[in-house]
Amino acid sequence: MLIRYKSNNMKKLLLLLLIIPAISAFSQTGLSYKLPPKEIVDLLLAKQTPNVSVDDEGKWMLFTESNSYPSVAELAEPELRVAGLRIDPNNFGPTRQNFINNIWLKNISSGKEYKISGLPATLMAGNVTWSPDDKKIAFTQTNNNRVDLYVVDIASQKAVKMNKQPLNIVLSSSCQWYDNNTLLYKIALKPASAAPLKPLMPAGPAVQENLGKVAPSRTYEDLIKSQYDEQLFEFYSTAQLVKNINGAESKIGQPAIYGSINVSPDKKYLLLRIIKKPFSYLVPAFGFPAVVAVIDMNGKLVKQLADLPSAELAPAGFDNVQNVPRGFDWRDDDPATVYWAQPLDSGMIKNKMQYHDVVYESPAPFTGQPKELFKMEMRYRGVQWGNSTLALVIEGLSGKQLTRTNRYNSSTGQLEKLWERNTTDAYSNPGFPFTEKNKFGRDVIIISFGALMKIILKLL
Repeated sequence: MLIRYKSNNMKKLLLLLLIIPAISAFSQTGLSYKLPPKEIVDLLLAKQTPNVSVDDEGKWMLFTESNSYPSVAELAEPELRVAGLRIDPNNFGPTRQNFINNIWLKNISSGKEYKISGLPATLMAGNVTWSPDDKKIAFTQTNNNRVDLYVVDIASQKAVKMNKQPLNIVLSSSCQWYDNNTLLYKIALKPASAAPLKPLMPAGPAVQENLGKVAPSRTYEDLIKSQYDEQLFEFYSTAQLVKNINGAESKIGQPAIYGSINVSPDKKYLLLRIIKKPFSYLVPAFGFPAVVAVIDMNGKLVKQLADLPSAELAPAGFDNVQNVPRGFDWRDDDPATVYWAQPLDSGMIKNKMQYHDVVYESPAPFTGQPKELFKMEMRYRGVQWGNSTLALVIEGLSGKQLTRTNRYNSSTGQLEKLWERNTTDAYSNPGFPFTEKNKFGRDVIIISFGALMKIILKLL
């Protein structure tokens, strides 16, 4: 009798265990995301303080608001991870952006605020930039299947879509003002649906060759791992550079993988960094081999300045750099002069030398030999231009937490130390010089006391 009693109980227990999962599975249907108590929701989703941007004349103020967190729908969007990038495969743009979802204007003198008409129903804006005359504002609008370009007219507070072809902002979201009525940007060549399909089997093995050089390197995420990844990167990053004049688009040059685009102060040239093959399996896209070149506004090659190798062999360690030219840019105080830095110590800071870096320049038409501007005892960090007699040159050593600011006179070539400080000592930081726009529309250091007083009075 005792055994039979246990047997009956066991049957009941087994029956109960079979019923419970069925009930539990049934109870899961029809569920949706739940919110925490209202007090927690109000705390987490409280509106952020709007970002503020003011025009150079101090007449108009632009307010922009962003969501505190991305929505579940945004996080659920597909994401392509290749060459160190996070790409939305549906619209030729990056994923997980912090979009602007509200913008409006305020007239500073009257204090009146204005709504902007013509905005997309669901605003997902980015890359907001003022035109050179501060009468317009451009921004990109990211949609589910394309990225568009809008321009806001300040006087009428009206937004208008400017582009016909979808933008490609995979490598750079920038659209640049060329002048008050012209914008430069990149467009996609094909619809996203034309992306290469993943083959059932690879075309061949992924082969990496060791050339016998020791090159310790950082570890990066989402690198190219196969020939298919190479095809995807090339498809999504290749774009056509265009010029948009009051809504009319015209092509500049041929399609390429543009890493950066920089207009010369006199608006006659473009300084380009063009990524080329072979693509690396060890570093992200901006470490791929590249050509630095100057072209005219019709797309014709004027001068190739450098043919840069992959960053795979860049030395590790503080203040070590690849033994190649770097930091190409336009002088702000000249019509069209490119300058760049180059190591004198083969890129290894441990090499005992008086000078470790040198900076060269090459003015248009870029036919002569580069001219040496100055040499650096530390690593070159950048230049803030003023005029032909004054520029501030920054050098430093990350390993020693040192930074030095020098006064440079490009007319005489004299380089004079102004101050040197520890980068961790915030109290010793003298700040940044006031700037104004020069005749080229570039921000340069204010030299005259009268111009400085005008700026101060505007701020007051």
